[in-house]
Amino acid sequence: MTKILVGTLFSGENEYDACLEAIRKQSFQNFDHMLIENLPELEAHNKLYRAFIDHADEYELLIKVDADTVLLSEDLFARIVEKFAENQWLEVMNIGVLDFFTDEMIPAGIQIYRNTVRWDFSKDTVFPDVPVMDPQRYLYDKTELAPAATHCQDPSVPQSFHYGVHRGLKSVQKKHSSFHWKTIEKVWQKFLNTQDRRLGFAVLGAELMYSGVFGREDQNYTNPRMDQALSVYLDYSSTELKREIQRLRMQHWGFLPSEWRRKVIRYVRGKLGGRWDK
Repeated sequence: MTKILVGTLFSGENEYDACLEAIRKQSFQNFDHMLIENLPELEAHNKLYRAFIDHADEYELLIKVDADTVLLSEDLFARIVEKFAENQWLEVMNIGVLDFFTDEMIPAGIQIYRNTVRWDFSKDTVFPDVPVMDPQRYLYDKTELAPAATHCQDPSVPQSFHYGVHRGLKSVQKKHSSFHWKTIEKVWQKFLNTQDRRLGFAVLGAELMYSGVFGREDQNYTNPRMDQALSVYLDYSSTELKREIQRLRMQHWGFLPSEWRRKVIRYVRGKLGGRWDK
């Protein structure tokens, strides 16, 4: 019988208890659950993936369920096992999840890896989930098993701010820049429509990244600099957050059309600023 390793990375997410409860309720119970708490992002991911590789003879699949993700079906693990058994060509699969910040289904949801997958642990990357793989053996499921979970269904203010800084850093990379830039634009529009302070703090985090306040070392939720920066704004109302975001935008190429602004920031903050993946 297939045995799986479930990996959960935690850095203070509000949804942690609900995440663990949904995993415990799965109808498929032949799994071990590895919890990694309060480690820097790259270190946490590498610890999980090394453990999976080191025990490849014990586990056929790794299912990564982050602490901000709450599974929607008690049969999800069973259906994943069935999917991989029926498709021996399949090595890596992402299943879409419903995202609070954008009100959309996003691909960075539930990640599943077969025990033949490997990672390049020598890379300094802001995309640690991406293994060395043949794209022909990858599947993004957005119709069959999706939506598999909710993502950040009840984020705290620090969690939202960290989300924004993280997406901002991904927005200035040499790859996947456009996708993450558009994500922050969607969060901005939702904030304008709802005045939800958590959304405002997410956009603020990204704008501080675009302003050059944060570097690569600040991507980790364990880094105190993010919380120190956030403390200045904690008492801001939605109106004050909107005003501060608009001020930061105008000071940092906000007079340009969105796509032009992205390219300038990507070049200046990303390439010239030394924030690109190594």
